[in-house]
Amino acid sequence: MIRQYNIHNFKNHADTNLDLGGLTILTGINGMGKSSVFQSMLILRESYMRRPAMNVLSLEGESFSVGGSAGLVNRNVTVGENKLQLGLVTDDGVFNFSYRYPVGEKNEMDSDENGEVYNTAQLQRLSLFNDDFQYLSAFRVGPQAVYQSHTSVVDKHRQLSARMGMGEYVAYYLSLFGNKKIPVSALAYPDSKTLSLNEQVELWMGEISEGIKMQIHQHGGQYDLNYGYEVPGKTTIYHSALNTGFGISYVLSVVVAILSARPGALLLIENPEAHIHPSGQAALMKLISKAAMGGIQIILETHSDHIVNGALVNWKEQRADKALLSVYYFDRDEYLNSRPYRLEIGDNGRIKNAPLGFFDQMKADLEVLFDF
Repeated sequence: MIRQYNIHNFKNHADTNLDLGGLTILTGINGMGKSSVFQSMLILRESYMRRPAMNVLSLEGESFSVGGSAGLVNRNVTVGENKLQLGLVTDDGVFNFSYRYPVGEKNEMDSDENGEVYNTAQLQRLSLFNDDFQYLSAFRVGPQAVYQSHTSVVDKHRQLSARMGMGEYVAYYLSLFGNKKIPVSALAYPDSKTLSLNEQVELWMGEISEGIKMQIHQHGGQYDLNYGYEVPGKTTIYHSALNTGFGISYVLSVVVAILSARPGALLLIENPEAHIHPSGQAALMKLISKAAMGGIQIILETHSDHIVNGALVNWKEQRADKALLSVYYFDRDEYLNSRPYRLEIGDNGRIKNAPLGFFDQMKADLEVLFDF
């Protein structure tokens, strides 16, 4: 597991240090640097996949878009102003990656001559660099008429996405691995009959949208995904994903990623709450929290208080180790650098001393409505 992540001189991160838990939640107003945390990790991952020696950092990738090197420099940095440094403190050791900013606009950065050198075997043990990883972005696909397949991405590397974290291969993934047992049995839905991925996905999706059922049909290299609903004594006909609520398809890849993850896996998920009713968000957080308590590391970016509260509720109910939960609120300092605060969680599960701006809009609105 990654215990700490350090970012130096990358966009609005002058010097950012994050203590990561089994579940880490990044919140804050737009433009404060949350997505840049994900981008910096994805740059490391894809650079490793292209050149395992990590002697060159690639700024062009399939899962991120950051532009050239000139736009990444933090103008307020005075120490190491020509270097981009990213550091990982993990259960397997400390890994520091250092690269020199080139002159002009470039799409690659060479490693710093004084930087550390790691062999491929060392890095391959880290979930950030192996197949025990999933990234699902805010760009993930909604309902599709047909879903595509990709034998290398899915069959070989067990990834849900090839481009921008879209989760575009979720239907093919389920068709391929749906009969396999989920790796972490503790994630099994209560009183379920089997541990098959298909059954577990359907049951957990039913927590988000009651009674939902799924069917996948293959047509050559394409797959149809259809949804229906069942309640005792009644069954609806199955409809194309296009004719089913948008949020159902949008959250499917999140549920599949969690249930198919192996112990020690790393999941990066943006806006898991998108298009989901608050009760569905609470249900999703049951699964996410169980996974994080069970050895799967998850980092979320969210703008939903239901996601944060869902984590707090589950941690309190399960009396889980608070060290496994990190909640950050991102703000800016006087130099417009990203400034994340790790929020303190009290014994009652509540956030202590929440900063101004931390999900306080409802309070402000109620003060107006009730003339406080």
